[in-house]
Parts: sequence; structure tokens; C-alpha cells
Amino acid sequence: MKTENNNLIYVDFSQPIQPEKLVRQNNKLRASAQLTVPSEIQNIESYERHDMDPIKDTQTLKNISDYLISKGRYRDNMLFILGINFGLRVSDLRLLTFNHLLEVKNQQLVFKDYFPIIELKTEKTRRKKINRVVTINSAVMDAVELFLNHNSKTLNDYLFKGDYSNRSKNLGTPLTREQIYNIIKGLGTECNLTEKVGTHTLRKTFGYHQMAMSNFSNDKLLLLQEMFGHSSPSITLRYIGLTQDIILASCKKLNLGTDYSYVVNSNLEATNLFQSLA
Repeated sequence: MKTENNNLIYVDFSQPIQPEKLVRQNNKLRASAQLTVPSEIQNIESYERHDMDPIKDTQTLKNISDYLISKGRYRDNMLFILGINFGLRVSDLRLLTFNHLLEVKNQQLVFKDYFPIIELKTEKTRRKKINRVVTINSAVMDAVELFLNHNSKTLNDYLFKGDYSNRSKNLGTPLTREQIYNIIKGLGTECNLTEKVGTHTLRKTFGYHQMAMSNFSNDKLLLLQEMFGHSSPSITLRYIGLTQDIILASCKKLNLGTDYSYVVNSNLEATNLFQSLA
């Protein structure tokens, strides 16, 4: 039995407790003897991560694209959409031309289904050169078409040229890594993102949603490991922001010493932690 007085909750532990009534529906404190909140709460010391995060919420991705389009920033929207759908390093993304995506068939310009690319980093480190195949999906087509509806280009032009307002002598050159970083970093402020964003955010977002789309399957994890050129699956999980999620999910599901721990009715089959992230 419990009574309430002056916003404090008193629990009579002499009364029998029904375990099923203790299962939490949220993180709200259910009972406290006399816990007071001081005027100043001591900060908990923690390490501030400087890594770039993936954007895990699909509606947030849509909101960012809508924002860029509303501002007439069609190039930046194309950069964002291609970045999160291609999963390429920025060093490779910035060098793409319209010729990578489009071809002439029957005297008409049409989108390719895919195109091969040897990524710059692997080109320098691998003895045997391996093409990575990049798929062109509908989101990419929409973003490119929208850009071309407002800009006249040739097939040999870079997709992401520098701003014409720049004083650069070579206006035909692509955006630099630093310029792309500033664009993505700026979106964090402009769109009130809680994630720490930068150039790697695009590639990490691609990887995270590839895993989410596959219901976090091991097969997709191994495919991403190969695609990203990582030496182990654990590196890939950490890179796309899933390691911390898995740790948090596993601890939340543990609940040892209670009637609602991860073991149900003495059945020792452990829950697949990946499924808890879906």
C-alpha cells in the first residue's frame, strides 16, 4: 500500500507486492522515501565524444531535405541525398560527375541503374583494384532532376561545383572537403539537430539505415564491413553508431533479480539484441 503526502510517496513494504504491477511503462520514479532535489546538482563527469554521428530518424532526414529545397539550395540537397544514399567517402563523392549517373540512350538522357567506382582510399591501399558498384535509386534521381531543373550542366560537369560567388579562379572545380564539412556542419545548427554532424555523417547514416532496413541482420553487417573496407564487424558497428545502442539495449533488457528479466518462464533462449534495435 502507498500513500501520498506533500508530494512524497510512502510505501508500506509489509504489504504483499504483486511483481506484475512493478513492470515499468516509462522511466518515471515509482517510489521514493525522501529524495529531495538540491538547488545545485553535481554534474556527472563524462568523456565528450568528438565523433560524427549518423542521423537515425528518417523523418529528420526528410526534414533536412525539405529545408534545403525551401531555401533553393538544390546543389546542397543533391549533395545530402546522394551522400546518405550512396555511402561514399566525401573524397569520392565530391569528384562524381553527371556522367557517372546519366547516359545517352536512343538520343535521350536516362539514369543508369548503377555505376562502378574505385574508391580513392582503396585505390591507394589495395594491390588488387576492386570496383564498388553504386546503385542509383529514386531518391537520387529526384534530387538530381530537381537540381537540373534549376541549373544548366553538361555530362562532364562535376555534380558539386563551388559557389559562383567564390573568388576562385577555377569555378569548374568541385567543392573541397572543407566546404562540404561546413555545409553539413551548418545543417546541424540550421535544422536544430541533436547529432554531431560532419562529413562522415553522410556515410554513417547510409550504413545505419542499411542495417535498420535489413532488421539488423548479420549478413548485412558483413556486407557493410566489406563495402566500408573495415577489418572487423565490430569496427563497422562502432562506425555506424550501433555499438552504443547494442550496449544500452542489452543492459535495459537484462533486469537480473526481477520477475521481468530477459529470461521468461525459465526459457533460456536469449533475445536477439539486434531485433530490439529495430
